[in-house]
Amino acid sequence: MLCSRVFGIILSCVSLISILISLLTDYWLVNFGTNLFHSGLWQICTKNVCQTIAGSGFIGATRGLVIFSTALLLFGMVSAGLSLNNLSVGRITASLLAAMLKFLAAIFLLVGMSVYTGETVSSVTNGSFNYQWSYYLCWLAVFTLILSGLCNFVAHQTSPTPGYEAV
Repeated sequence: MLCSRVFGIILSCVSLISILISLLTDYWLVNFGTNLFHSGLWQICTKNVCQTIAGSGFIGATRGLVIFSTALLLFGMVSAGLSLNNLSVGRITASLLAAMLKFLAAIFLLVGMSVYTGETVSSVTNGSFNYQWSYYLCWLAVFTLILSGLCNFVAHQTSPTPGYEAV
């Protein structure tokens, strides 16, 4: 179904933009207490002075998982674009491949966000730290990826199966 393919591509674009914005901005965690600062996956900024965060530990794991998720999403978007031409190899259609890649991207992004949340939740509940819009934008990307994968899976289910009847 063309409608679900197009809607899947639109949701993929929303996911990609959300992931890229959240990955590149530094408003994941903000401290509103006496030591005002905001931090992301790459740097911590205090009073307009920013310092690079070392990539070890949970920050490095979160970075790697989000970047790998973004790569899977890009491959899924290419596959979703190819599905507009009803491309298939045997019983595997481009829509099914796009759905699988987007579900994998959502899983890796979910794991990355869970790692970050698991390591910072004690600071948020016990201190003056708060999650900010970059963090929530990345969570939004998880849900739009799942919806996009579902749209591609519906497109696969409604596409005609190739076989001898099509010849």
